[in-house]
Amino acid sequence: MPANWSNRTIWTGDNLPIMRGMNSQSVDLIYLDPPFNSKTDYAAPIGSEAAGAAFRDTWTLQDVDIAWLDLIEAKHGKLHQVIQAAMSKSDKSFLSYIAVRLLKMHQLLKPNGLICVKCNDCRKSLDWKDFLSSKGKKKGI
Repeated sequence: MPANWSNRTIWTGDNLPIMRGMNSQSVDLIYLDPPFNSKTDYAAPIGSEAAGAAFRDTWTLQDVDIAWLDLIEAKHGKLHQVIQAAMSKSDKSFLSYIAVRLLKMHQLLKPNGLICVKCNDCRKSLDWKDFLSSKGKKKGI
């Protein structure tokens, strides 16, 4: 399907509402730099151009839309098992938040498209390859 957005567009912020407005199979490359569930609050330094910007990188079930969990359980059993195997409620919440976005990204990718996910040390406990491939497709792994 042809893209309904301009090539070389960069979006910031929560990507889910943006992706929901995009045509399927219209994207060649997705770069994802997700929050990492570091259990830390971040704020830009005073005096910087981003002063006043802040975000919380601690996840709870209140951060997760229950409809996402229902969708994942109903349509993506293997992915649901990966999420349920997470050690803490915070990790389950984080994985649910990321999972619904990765599922949408798979829908947006062209057949030869690629997803690149930035990972850091706080996510060592998560096997990203298992998580990303739990849908049965290994795009960008």
